[in-house]
Amino acid sequence: RRRANRPQPPRARFRVSMDRGVRLLRPSAASAVAGFAAGALAGAAVLALWLRRLRRNLPLLLERARHERLPPLVVLVRHGESQGNADHTLYRTKPDNLIEVTELGTEQAEAAGRRIRGIVGSRRAHLFVSPFQRTLQTARSIERAFDAGQIVRTSIDPRIREQEFGNLQEPGPHRRDHALLRQEQQIVGRFWYRFPTGESGADVYDRVRTWWESAVLRVNQLPSSDTGCEAVVVVTHGLTMRLILMQLYGWSPKTFHTVWNAGNCDVYVLRRLSSAAMRDPHSPGLRGTSSPYALDADVGDSPCSSIELVVELKGDGANRAHTSSRGRTHRRTLTLENYLSVPPPRTLQTEVVRGMIAQQHGLPVDDIVSIDFEAGRVSKFR
Repeated sequence: RRRANRPQPPRARFRVSMDRGVRLLRPSAASAVAGFAAGALAGAAVLALWLRRLRRNLPLLLERARHERLPPLVVLVRHGESQGNADHTLYRTKPDNLIEVTELGTEQAEAAGRRIRGIVGSRRAHLFVSPFQRTLQTARSIERAFDAGQIVRTSIDPRIREQEFGNLQEPGPHRRDHALLRQEQQIVGRFWYRFPTGESGADVYDRVRTWWESAVLRVNQLPSSDTGCEAVVVVTHGLTMRLILMQLYGWSPKTFHTVWNAGNCDVYVLRRLSSAAMRDPHSPGLRGTSSPYALDADVGDSPCSSIELVVELKGDGANRAHTSSRGRTHRRTLTLENYLSVPPPRTLQTEVVRGMIAQQHGLPVDDIVSIDFEAGRVSKFR
């Protein structure tokens, strides 16, 4: 009894206090561990959801970043008047790549330089040039209109050269006349016809497309592209300009054949579309294609286009009429101007084309019975 009432030593009292503290802390520690585990699980769930969304949106984010790095402006210009433009027989005696510009061509190039400088403004530009003499000379005249250091780089690229027309300088009876080859080309079609020892338009299309995708679209994408190119100026040839537009707008070879060649020093201006416009299928200028650029006809020139159509009209005409289920009709071959303004697919826009024919040729719309877009060249066309 005396021993029970004896005061405990300090070490014993400390041990008792610790035991009581542990018993008091055990529920709080368990709660903390449970809370930590719940927070970790919630954080892991949020992280997994974020990673899932990132994985789903990453391609779109990367594509948007690449789109924003594209040069906002691309200017296509054809060379000034060449010696071959002035004298078509020159191709028989002088290689195409050595044909130069005339005095008028130099004046055209200088005027084009001032015009392009006004379009580009103070933007830093990358100059692409065909290696032919007439384009090199045109590029030198254009470059003089820019400020010193404004053109950050000049690339001479053979992929944007003129179509190879073959070795027309071959002596002897085997030499073919360039005019006759051009006549054959008109029959077969500019896109399909391949010159002997030369190229077809389809061949040029392939190399122009590889140039566009590997050079223009990646001009600011490569690690060494630290110059921040804000404009691209391309000095090339008329066919090349048409084929660039063909692959941008998704033209068919039939539509390509309706487009006229650009004039000497004509300028086509392509502006980069915004990301919102790219996502909008009804955005003007896209015309059903996913091209990141659209033609700015308010600032630059516009390509002209026309197509010959065989139109069946009511009543007797100058041509021999015939009787069908629609009554007395006759056929006429008519030229439709501004064919590119027809929304694609163009051969299915019958009502639009009927209205354009009626307006351009002064015909009543109701008199137009049918339209043959192949102009009689395809017997089973409908």
